[in-house]
This record gives sequence, C-alpha cells and structure tokens, in this order.
Amino acid sequence: MKLSRGKAIIDIEGTFVNIYNSFVLKGEIFMNSLKGRVAIVTGASRGVGKGVALGLAEYGATVYITGRTEDGKELPHFLKDTNIYKTSEEVTKLGGVGVPHKCDHSKDEEVELLFKRVIEEQGRLDILVNNAWGGGIHAMQEYFFNTPFWKQPVSLWDDNFTVGVRSNYVASSFAAEIMMKQKCGLIVNISFYGGRRYMNNVTYGVCKAAVDRLSADTAYELKDYGVPVFSLYPGQVSTEGMIEYAKYDSNIDLGKMESPQFVGRCVAALANNENAIIDTGKVLITGEVAERYGFTDIDGKQPKSLRSELW
Repeated sequence: MKLSRGKAIIDIEGTFVNIYNSFVLKGEIFMNSLKGRVAIVTGASRGVGKGVALGLAEYGATVYITGRTEDGKELPHFLKDTNIYKTSEEVTKLGGVGVPHKCDHSKDEEVELLFKRVIEEQGRLDILVNNAWGGGIHAMQEYFFNTPFWKQPVSLWDDNFTVGVRSNYVASSFAAEIMMKQKCGLIVNISFYGGRRYMNNVTYGVCKAAVDRLSADTAYELKDYGVPVFSLYPGQVSTEGMIEYAKYDSNIDLGKMESPQFVGRCVAALANNENAIIDTGKVLITGEVAERYGFTDIDGKQPKSLRSELW
C-alpha cells in the first residue's frame, strides 16, 4: 500500500500552497475518520443537502438531517420517496449515524431547539452545512427564468432570503456559540456561481452574493477561535429533479454532472484538514477541492471546475 505526501499546488485564489501534508492513496484522499464528529446538514431531505449528508456518512460522521419533509406523498412523483427519515437511513447504511430532525428553518424557535438537542445528545458540534433554500418552490415556475425582476412576485425575494440567507445567519449564530467555546469546528454555506455573475434572475444572484459575503464576514470574526467558514460552489449536480428533467430534455447530460454525494466528500475533506483555517472566508469550487485533496466522485470520475465558464 503506497502512500505519498501531498504536493505543492496553486489554490483557487492563485496562492501557492500545499495540501497540508495530506496523504494520498491510489488517487483518493486518505482521510482521518469522522467517527465521533457531529454535523448538522440543513435541507437534507433530498438534493445537494442529502448528498452532503451521505458524503459525511462515508467517513463515519453523526449527521443531524434537517428538513420539513416527513412524508413526501404531496410532492411530485419523482420526489415522493424523499424525506428526512430516508436520508437518515441511507446515512446509517453508509457507516455514519443518521439522526432525522424535522425543522422549518424559517422559524427561529425550531432552529434553536435543533441546536439544543444536538448539544444535549452529543455535547459538541463539529460541522454545520447551511444548504436549506426557500427558492425551490419558485424554481419550477416559468417566471423564475428569463423574466425581468419587475414582473416577478416579491415573494420570490422573501422566500430566497428567509431560507437561504437569513436562515444561514441564524444557524451560523447558534453554531458559532458552540464552536467558539470548543475552539474548533467548520461552517460551510452552499452557494453557487450566481453570486459572481448574472444567473436565473436578480433575486437569485443577490441571494447567492449575500451568502458569499456572509461566509467571508463570519469567517473574519471566527478566525481567532479556529473555526473556518467557506462558501462552496457545486458544479452541475445530478439531483432528483435534474434526473427527472433529463427525461424530457436531451441537452441535459447527466454523465457530465457531479453527484450530490461528491459535494459531501468535499465537506468531509475540509473537515479533516486541521489547517483549513488558512483559507477561511474563501469561495471554494467542488471540482477544485477534489483536485486539491485528491479524491473523485462516487463513479470514479474527476468532475471539472466550472470556473472558466461561470466565474
């Protein structure tokens, strides 16, 4: 079994760094186990949130899976089998410990109860991934794309920011109270390229830009406590919805997409890096994180960064 030290590379901000003496095994990052580490992943009933939970589960983490969906009977047919309990079961099957927790992230009192539960049951919190997004109910409407902002409902703004920006701030506040006392932890805000360039609509872009600024400024205030914060940009992801849409649109190439679980592997890599604080506050891209830490997607492919196309 051959192990080698990580090599010096150029990071995504163009700075000359090394891979913090990570060990690489046959192209895969030789991670320390996340067994005993505790994570909260918001909006993890399906999609990227579920994938993050599964990626952390691969390394043995205990994952609190939040969401509103306990029974998907009222959802579209391709989402009926998605809920917090299904995700929890899959987390446990992969070697982690899945803990479902129903939570509406637009309600601060429910979020507070979530964090109280975690501390009462685990005594610590190591990872928070803010993924919940309230814009999904709008994304399936025609006005979401190619419609000027003055013709879109104001509720699009409200829903994007209530669960997607404000909710990230609230959850991060509760997490920070815990992590600053521990002098360790990790907060990851799932964002996207709309924070850097026009994409979909005005509200979407402003929301993602706000998430990125939230990451940068919370990172600044948490740095002295040893708690790194990042915005993480996935590529095109083969979520349940994308798989369904591909049935009707031949232009959608699922083979070129990242799996949701790949995003989770990126979070796991960051959580296992004791020197992640060096890059705190930055926007990271999943494809570049994988290249930096030396791991692939679940199908063995190496997803590419979309920086050149979308940055």
